[in-house]
Order: sequence, then C-alpha cells, then structure tokens
Amino acid sequence: TIKNGQGRILEIGCGHGDITRDYIAPNCASVVATDIVDHFRREGASDNISFQLEDALKLSFSDESFDGVISIQVIEHVEDDVGFVRESLRVLRRGGTLFFTTPNRLRLSSIMRYLVGRPLRFPHLYAHDAVLGDILHLREYSLIDMQRFVAEFPISSVEIKGIWFGIPSLQVGIAKPPKFLQGYAFNWHVRMVK
Repeated sequence: TIKNGQGRILEIGCGHGDITRDYIAPNCASVVATDIVDHFRREGASDNISFQLEDALKLSFSDESFDGVISIQVIEHVEDDVGFVRESLRVLRRGGTLFFTTPNRLRLSSIMRYLVGRPLRFPHLYAHDAVLGDILHLREYSLIDMQRFVAEFPISSVEIKGIWFGIPSLQVGIAKPPKFLQGYAFNWHVRMVK
C-alpha cells in the first residue's frame, strides 16, 4: 500500500478495470482510473474509484497530484516509453511511487520461440481482442534494457523484480531459481520512487 492505504492513486491503462476494483481501490483512499479508450466497467466499482479518458503522454493533471502511479502491462504498447515514464513522474508527488509491469523480452517462452526458429520481432501482434482490439507490443525489455531505461530518470530509488507466472519468485518445493535464471522471468515489476 502507498501511504498506509490512504494515498491518492492514478492508474494508467486500466482497461476493463478489474485490477482497479479488485486490487488497487481496496488499498487506497482514492484511485483515478484512466485509459485512452473507455472500456471501464462501472458496475461493482466502489465509491473511491473515478474513471477519466486520458492520453498517458499528455495527462490533464497538475504536477505532483498523486501519491502513486500504477500501470499494469501498458508501457510495451505506448509509442513513446520515455515520455510515458516522464509524464507519470511529473504527476507523482515527491517521495511517491511509480509502479509498472511489463513482459520480459527474454522470458523462457521467447527463448523457446528463438530456438525453434520463430523469434519475436517487434512490433509484434500477439492477438486480437474483440473489445480491446489488437494486442500489439511495440517493444519488450530484457533486464539490461530495463536497467538502462530506468537509469535515465531523476528518481531516488528503483527496484526491478522478475516475476515468474504472477508470483514474486518461482518456487519448486523449497528451492528458488538459481541467480542465473533471474533474467528469464516472465514479467518485470518496476518500482521507481521519485
């Protein structure tokens, strides 16, 4: 939680709003859910959620408006990833947290595709969703790509964590993956503190 569950949160790229309703709203005072297209399902949304149409590269909010900014699986779809993070940091209060997730370009499934002669090339069309449209990734980041990318921003701290299939570390029995497997996680969870 941000500010002991009392923070004002901006979610960029909320889609249908499932993560907004189930995970973000119960852990903050208020959340402004945004997306470039309105697919947000309002039924079942708590009173501390509002929705706004917003372009992530030109947010309408004043500087330092939010205690936290959250974006789940969005940056890989945005044309200007640097502008995306810069704008997120602009609306974030000093000491606030920007948290985003994105696929790892070198996850094991991508390595397997490479080994069978079908490497991913970007932009890459993964699928077509009947409501959301084309699921197009303009880029994905390896661990080194992500480390270089976040180093460009004026932040006080950063944490990049590899997530294996939605859990913080792959556990087989009591064993954790060896350090050399860190770069092959499924997703990157990135936490930047302004």
